[in-house]
Amino acid sequence: MNAMTQGTDKTDKTALRPEVLFTVGPTQMSPQTLACAGRQVPYFRNQAFSDVVLECERFVLEFAHAPQGSRMVLLTASGTGAMEATVTNCLDASDRALVIVGGSFGRRFSALCERHGIAHDDLELDPEEALTQECLAAFEGAGHTALLVNLHETSTGQLYDLPMLSDFCQRNQMTLVVDAISSFAADKIDMAASCIDALIVSSQKALALAPGISLVLLSPRMLEERVARITSPTLYFDFADYLVNGTRGQTPFTPAVGIVYELLERLRRIDASGGIDTEVARTRTLARDFRGRIAELNVGAPSFPMSNALTRVILPKPVAGETVSALAEEGLFVNPCGGALGERCFRVAHIGDLSEKDNAQLVIALGEVLESLGA
Repeated sequence: MNAMTQGTDKTDKTALRPEVLFTVGPTQMSPQTLACAGRQVPYFRNQAFSDVVLECERFVLEFAHAPQGSRMVLLTASGTGAMEATVTNCLDASDRALVIVGGSFGRRFSALCERHGIAHDDLELDPEEALTQECLAAFEGAGHTALLVNLHETSTGQLYDLPMLSDFCQRNQMTLVVDAISSFAADKIDMAASCIDALIVSSQKALALAPGISLVLLSPRMLEERVARITSPTLYFDFADYLVNGTRGQTPFTPAVGIVYELLERLRRIDASGGIDTEVARTRTLARDFRGRIAELNVGAPSFPMSNALTRVILPKPVAGETVSALAEEGLFVNPCGGALGERCFRVAHIGDLSEKDNAQLVIALGEVLESLGA
């Protein structure tokens, strides 16, 4: 055990949790969420459930700082389903999109445009390359009508500069579509200030609920200029149908009712604890605590801006697979990386029901694993 882990090992190991998810989704669920998830799922075609959905919409729009007149679409789908629904309801053959492709999730937006016949150009970034104004300069005045971006490219850990992207869209009169699936409730997001037209959120990231529902927040401009005009090519993902049903707090098809109740309980808890800014600050504190602890280990982290939600750990030797497996044997689950990053990197999330004590447990174990691997 090295000096860092010796200095960190202040906790009673018998009191540590036997299994902890440091994964970016699903995340460690709180006791309150687990209690909510354990209840009988009620009947939902009634006013009681409508009131739940409408209260969720009110909270989510408030926490996203959505402009007056914005609406929420509640989908029973993963984040990718919500990304696809947004592409098909908010873009059409008259568009030419610019897609930020800095990892596998940016490439997913590109693939969705390709699949649905949306003309697009990709702004490609290397895994360690920061998105800068210079990267965008080549696309100034190029006639693009929309920008699609994963605010936090979860595969690499990079958090993009939202004010910079918003300014670019304003200069070029572009619609701004933001996947905030891993950023919502972890990083500062202000739809109104950033002129975001569509914001995509999912249940299993910083909201720390079960996977299964996604939310798309639509600005008044998006509603009036695009959703009202574009005919969805799909039945299940037709925003027009969801918006009509949503006025009475219902969905066109059976939603994941239990997760909607989890969502309301979580949103009420965020509100009672000081609101979304307090929740973001809590996550930021956890991220900084973890990054401070690993600074004395023989590991690195990216130089570009990182989300509060996640840290990509860079190892000195290609032993990432062995490290992830060894940590899992200790009941500590982290995310591996794919592609070119897979041999030397893994990812640690700071969202969900985690604490600084959990960080300490992970860093102690990581130090021991790296020592055993000669890294």
